[in-house]
Amino acid sequence: MATLYSNELKAVVVQDNFLENPLNVMKENCQTVQHFDYRCEHRRNEAGDLYGVSEPVLLNFSVRIGSPRDGRPYYRAMAANEHYRFSFIFNATFNSMGRLNGYEDGMVVDGYVVHIEEQSAEKDNGEGEDRQTLLKVMLQVCSVTYLGSDNNYKCTFIQ
Repeated sequence: MATLYSNELKAVVVQDNFLENPLNVMKENCQTVQHFDYRCEHRRNEAGDLYGVSEPVLLNFSVRIGSPRDGRPYYRAMAANEHYRFSFIFNATFNSMGRLNGYEDGMVVDGYVVHIEEQSAEKDNGEGEDRQTLLKVMLQVCSVTYLGSDNNYKCTFIQ
């Protein structure tokens, strides 16, 4: 039995800056996030001031891609050795035209793609085999802007 990846739209990622124009996000440009994790911490003294060397923040996420062509932007970002923006939108809804209609919250991550791994699974759809690919991406985070319903909060790790 093959592992099938989820179609649930709990979170989507688009390689773009969501903050610039949130209503122009098209569903066809979004990829379903299968897994997402990162650890972010600041050391503080008793007075609440930051101290010590900042630890690098690595964000790992996995997306289901339909074809190798959908993975090109990630490989291009890694080869360019430049930071890129990735927008994660949680509980997104789309209208009948395929444009973003609403979302619960989100975050825009500015970072460097440092590692990519691909895993494939095949399923029998009655017309032959259908191949699904899971792309695991690791980003070294420069900054994260959290998008809330009330306000936004930016946390910078690398200047």
